[in-house]
This record gives sequence, C-alpha cells and structure tokens, in this order.
Amino acid sequence: MKRRDIVIGVVVLLVVSGIVYWNQRNRSREELVVPETVSSSLEEALEEKFKIEIPEDVDKAELKDVSGGTASGIATRKFENSTYTHTIIADLPDLEGGTFYQSWLVKGEEGDNNFSLISTGRPRLGKGGWTLNFESKTDYSDHGKVLISLENKADNTPEKRILEGNF
Repeated sequence: MKRRDIVIGVVVLLVVSGIVYWNQRNRSREELVVPETVSSSLEEALEEKFKIEIPEDVDKAELKDVSGGTASGIATRKFENSTYTHTIIADLPDLEGGTFYQSWLVKGEEGDNNFSLISTGRPRLGKGGWTLNFESKTDYSDHGKVLISLENKADNTPEKRILEGNF
C-alpha cells in the first residue's frame, strides 16, 4: 500500500507541476503581444495621400467612422519639453453649407465625475484631406479618446459624431 500511495503522490505532483508550467508559459506569451492601435495599411495610405510621414515616437490612434460612412483618420499625441502636441489627418466627406468639423479630446464617459471634453479646434481642408495641429502647455495625455463631430454654424450645436478613436 505504501508504494502505491507514493506512486499516486508522485503522479499528482507531476500533473500539478505540468499545469503550473503550462499556465506560466502561456501567460508570458500573452504579455509579449503588443496591441497595435493603428493598422499599418491605413497609416501607409494616409501618409501617401497627405505626402507626410507619421513619426514613430508618438502615440497613435486610428479614427473610425461612427456615422455609417467611409471616413477614416489617424490622431497622434506626444507630451515632450512641457508641450502637448496633438495632430489629426483625416479623410472626411465634403461639408455642406452651414456646417464645420470640430475636434475634441475626451476623458472618461459622459455623466462620470471625471468627464472632460477639450476642444482642439477645427480641422482644415488642405492638400490631401483634413488636418489639425494642436499644441498646449497642459498635458492632456489622460484624455484617451479623440472625437471629430459635425457642427452647425448657426447655433454651434453638434449635429453628429463622425470619427472616434482611442489612444
């Protein structure tokens, strides 16, 4: 009986050790996966269209159309030397009379105590599409969401959200 108990104990220890080893191995593989926030094909397409190169040392967010259209864009941000820099390049539909695009940095969710909405200005139509450059001495790195909305000039009211993305 003693010998049988020892064999069973060794088998149980081997099974438990194998499970622990397998879990640790899979966990370390998961930690090595780095999520990419911007698809390389979108980045390449917009760089080609705008004839610019997006720096590698910035945070990037892919802006996706939430209005049901085909608009797209990339937002970047960086806080360096006490300056927060935020840039957007976007392929947006042409505007109808009496409307304009407005860009926003968003922290939290509407209704939350920490909700904050910062206007970064109006994207401008240029060669290739719509662009926006925003600089501030305030670090807005905690504002992890970018939003571009369509606004009405007559009463400065938002008509609808067009692009959204997260850093």
